[in-house]
Amino acid sequence: MTKLMVIGGFLGAGKTTAMIEAAKTLKKIGNTVGLITNDQTDYLVDTQYVEYHDLEVTELTGSCFCCNYPGFAERVNTMRQEDFILAEPVGSCIDLVSTIMKPSKEGKAGELDVLPLSVLVEPGRLKDFMEDNTNAFSEGVYYIMDKQMEEADFIVLNKVDTLDTGEKEKLVSFLNEKYPAGSVMEISAKEGKGVETWLLAVLSADIAASNAKKMEVVYETYGNAEAEMGWLNAKAEINARDTVNGDALMSALGEALKEAVAEEGGEIGHLKLYLDTGKGASKLSCVGVRRQVELDHTLGQEVKKGHMTINLRAAVDPALLEKHTNEKIEALGASLGFNVENLVIEAFRPGFPNPTYRM
Repeated sequence: MTKLMVIGGFLGAGKTTAMIEAAKTLKKIGNTVGLITNDQTDYLVDTQYVEYHDLEVTELTGSCFCCNYPGFAERVNTMRQEDFILAEPVGSCIDLVSTIMKPSKEGKAGELDVLPLSVLVEPGRLKDFMEDNTNAFSEGVYYIMDKQMEEADFIVLNKVDTLDTGEKEKLVSFLNEKYPAGSVMEISAKEGKGVETWLLAVLSADIAASNAKKMEVVYETYGNAEAEMGWLNAKAEINARDTVNGDALMSALGEALKEAVAEEGGEIGHLKLYLDTGKGASKLSCVGVRRQVELDHTLGQEVKKGHMTINLRAAVDPALLEKHTNEKIEALGASLGFNVENLVIEAFRPGFPNPTYRM
């Protein structure tokens, strides 16, 4: 029977990279794997990045899994032939056990072995949460993070390659003490470390006893916190007047957008840029205004033209995110020598969560 593994976690936790590494690990031992990505709107970097790794992927856009469970079930059914389906919900979603895991266990998406829920945690964001740093995000956003970790069967501390031993031990100790009902794992999805151990733990867990936590959720607090985040997805065609270094273009735009969010007094949930030239791709990410902009995948070449996708989640008015995105990409085109064509931007605040099921 097909096994469904849902990998949750807040924006910027590294869910997509972890899902890709998990899929590669499962494929190495002879399994077939399909992935499902999810976003509130179109033009999703995650889907393109999964495709770049030559993995089977489908996406559900325009709503989260929980508020469009029939859409989620349709995506699951397109991958019914796979041994494993790995699904990544929107990073601001909570109450996954009641709205996704239990309905799936009850057969609402057909017969599945529903594996324990894993929730990824990003170290820097966890430190802010521990310190109740409201200069980064509000108490409402931390409510979302808290509920995500509370309902998890496996709490997966990602990006441990960025921590020294003392820092890692402090974070792991905090997670074990605050969420004793969850099993804490450590991975570096970027380096592929700990992924196999995590998968073995998930696969050896008692399926019948997992995804069973009963958790109180104040939906007004949850919905208001989600609505604090401005959501922006955009796509454009880049045409250089001569040629332009693709990685330099990405880095410059990433820095400019990070600076714009900081100037508005906001915080970044995640910023993802993707440039596809047809001959290669460059991917950039940033998970906070105090954090570095990082090229996760480099193009390593001059480019004449390419397709760019921008995904930005930040605690800033979406109208301002749209304004800054327009201005920054046009200014960059003027300075680096490229034209921006067919720019399409969708910017909004998420609607109030209204799940299909709540079991």
